[in-house]
Amino acid sequence: MSMSTRITTDCHVITGASGAGKSTLLAALNQLGYAVFPEAALAILREQRACGGSVLPGSNRLAFLEEVLKRNIDNHRAAQLLKGPVFFDRGIPECLAWLQLSDVALAPHHLKAPTQYRYASTVFVAEPWPEIYVQDAERQASFDRATRSYEPTVNAYVAAGYSTCILPKLSVQERMAFILERVASRK
Repeated sequence: MSMSTRITTDCHVITGASGAGKSTLLAALNQLGYAVFPEAALAILREQRACGGSVLPGSNRLAFLEEVLKRNIDNHRAAQLLKGPVFFDRGIPECLAWLQLSDVALAPHHLKAPTQYRYASTVFVAEPWPEIYVQDAERQASFDRATRSYEPTVNAYVAAGYSTCILPKLSVQERMAFILERVASRK
């Protein structure tokens, strides 16, 4: 690995299916005082809708995906200044999966990002969970449609050299304890 590679063993990704409790889990970790970075795509969607912007997946998908990648890189850089552990709602490797699912040819900067900006070696994965999946103003897809990106998302981390740890389908408090126990055991 080059000297410009940033491997941060105290930066932990929580990824997986849409509507599987990731954001709720990150909010609970944040309430305990841990630094967290919310899902970049969701933050961008909210910002663009609030200002009437056009960097949206429906109107300018490539610009939206590029902004998601940029935001994830910015978040990774910002995390370097924080006391760990730091938790991310999704991360850089899956940006490549989303680009590929959108039939975008990967450019050199796309391929370089997951190698240059590394997280802890194990990624926590929330599996599709129909019992807690809720459609709302931001999550309009059916459960079946929302789960289509699950496998490509997880595969992106595996392809980037990460191990995965499936989160148990338990209460938020139990999931949080599960993660914190594993993070502490790696120190």
